[in-house]
Amino acid sequence: MNLVFYDDCLNQIIEPEFEILYVSGLNYDLITVYKEVDDWVLQYSTTLKTKNDTIRIPKILFAGGNELHSQRWTYLNCEKVCNGKETDFYHNGNKRTSGTYENGKPIEIKEYHENGTLRAQYFYKNLTLNYKRIDYYDGNENLEEYQIYENKKRKMIIKTFNKNGKLTSKETEKKYIVRNK
Repeated sequence: MNLVFYDDCLNQIIEPEFEILYVSGLNYDLITVYKEVDDWVLQYSTTLKTKNDTIRIPKILFAGGNELHSQRWTYLNCEKVCNGKETDFYHNGNKRTSGTYENGKPIEIKEYHENGTLRAQYFYKNLTLNYKRIDYYDGNENLEEYQIYENKKRKMIIKTFNKNGKLTSKETEKKYIVRNK
């Protein structure tokens, strides 16, 4: 592989740690890039288009604490904790993400396709990484479907609705609680 990693915060090529996962059923490679900033480890995942690819590492990224089994997490815009309205852009000038944050915790995040059209909008519960709702949009930015997330004691119920509000599926995921011994 001939991969080049370009850091949009530093405006330069870097040599970060990364891992590649081949998803056989979907026939593509997923790459996750890790970058350290102070006592945070930032990560960015994207698909590989070719074996000779330039991976642009965006400015707004999820970060976890660098200590083993860290419970700390935040969103950073370069080295600054995201707070208020934050926007990141693709290299072509179109929006990549825009969101509202409170001290690094997401309230709402919008993701855009590289052509600038809205792809999805995520609404978070109580400054956590738990979703309340996700809206998915078609290529014309029309609502295609949405999901409502309900946290119950030991399970998460995900209800998917079509654009007309009709329930199309319901999933239940068990939550696993890890206890320190």
